[in-house]
Amino acid sequence: MTTKPISSTLLPTGRRWRQVRARLREALWVIPTLYVIAATVLAVGLTRLDQQHPLDLGWELSAASASTALSALGGGMITFTGFVTSVILMIVQFGSSQFSPRFLRWFRSEATLKHALGTFIATFLFALVATAMTGRGATDAVPYRALLGALMLTIASIGWFLALISRTSDNLRVARATQRVDAQAREVFDSVYPETHSEVKAAVVVARAVDGIEPVQVLRHRGVGAILVSIDRRALARLAASHQATIEFVTAVGDHVVTDGPVLRVYGASPISERRLRTGLTFGDERTPEDDPAFTLRLLVDVAIKALSPAVNDPTTAVQSIHRIEDVLRYASAKHLSVGVTTDAAGVPCLIYPTPGWDDLVSLALSEIRLFGAGQYQIARRVRALLEDLIADLPGERRPVLEQQLGLLDDAVNSEMAPSQLAPALVADRQGIGGSGTSSGPPPSSLHTPTEPAC
Repeated sequence: MTTKPISSTLLPTGRRWRQVRARLREALWVIPTLYVIAATVLAVGLTRLDQQHPLDLGWELSAASASTALSALGGGMITFTGFVTSVILMIVQFGSSQFSPRFLRWFRSEATLKHALGTFIATFLFALVATAMTGRGATDAVPYRALLGALMLTIASIGWFLALISRTSDNLRVARATQRVDAQAREVFDSVYPETHSEVKAAVVVARAVDGIEPVQVLRHRGVGAILVSIDRRALARLAASHQATIEFVTAVGDHVVTDGPVLRVYGASPISERRLRTGLTFGDERTPEDDPAFTLRLLVDVAIKALSPAVNDPTTAVQSIHRIEDVLRYASAKHLSVGVTTDAAGVPCLIYPTPGWDDLVSLALSEIRLFGAGQYQIARRVRALLEDLIADLPGERRPVLEQQLGLLDDAVNSEMAPSQLAPALVADRQGIGGSGTSSGPPPSSLHTPTEPAC
């Protein structure tokens, strides 16, 4: 998705409805509740149908034996559900310690977990209700339909259990987790950054024009300090256009806003309804990738530096994360990484919001990894390969900060490594160790000299 004028044919999505959908998507109880309702209705319906229109399948069963089987199934399923829940909580706790606590949001929103728990609880409740209703009416009627329903739910429970174990273990793989962040980063960059250079130029002109002008309104945060999670750009731009005003955000998405802290300014003839402005803002207790391009890199860096901690000491995992960091930087390099802007139908910027620039993203992606990993052969060699490849492939205006990072990497490696061990660390290797790198060679700093940015 790209930034579009507010006259877009896409139907507007209300911020409140988006909030409700996000909360329902993350809530653990919604899907299991639907399963519970369906199981109750199904149990009552099948049991009554068995009583009113008994089946004769030729099985040597009695109503008492069927009731006993259903009762045993119900008791076993509630125990099984508790066991699975405990195991999943332990796995998620392990995953959060391996990656980052900020990954817990994705584990919690996993649909497979909700469907599995819903099926387990539905099977238990179905067996419980069917047991309670067996024996009513025609006492000699065997609830064959209820037994078949319980059998199908048991098979479904086994299937969802296997799917849950497979999905959870797959999500805990470093390659899977970082690939998921990489994919989401592309969507965020597409939605947040301007589509054309002309939009950026227009936004810069407007930003300079309002600089030094007194705003007619300053919206401040109410209540306890919180994170600005996302903004409804189209709704706010439409609101600004209707008042012939310009809205400029003081706070960037992902920033922590203190109580009574400024969030945005309005420039125009008259103030805008504060209630309508607030409906375009979403605050939360932690950052999310929804509208925050820097946060996707933050997640990948967290994985890398967690792996580089002395308690873990797993540079290979950090290298896997660096692979994805390079992907994200390459994708971001093609964007107009300047002030964020949304225009009205005439192409006039009416909403301006701060976004991280190219230098900000590169510094975020590499600074901490260099700090914690300069003494690791794999990290020094892989980061060098990343920088050299980006310098060779990207346009001239993207290179100065990369060349600066390459110089900082040289300094860090020289300070961390003994002179006798220095030569292998100064070689670029996309696999860290074992790739196409050579064991010796001149320091890369002698191969790369700063160049003037392209016009």
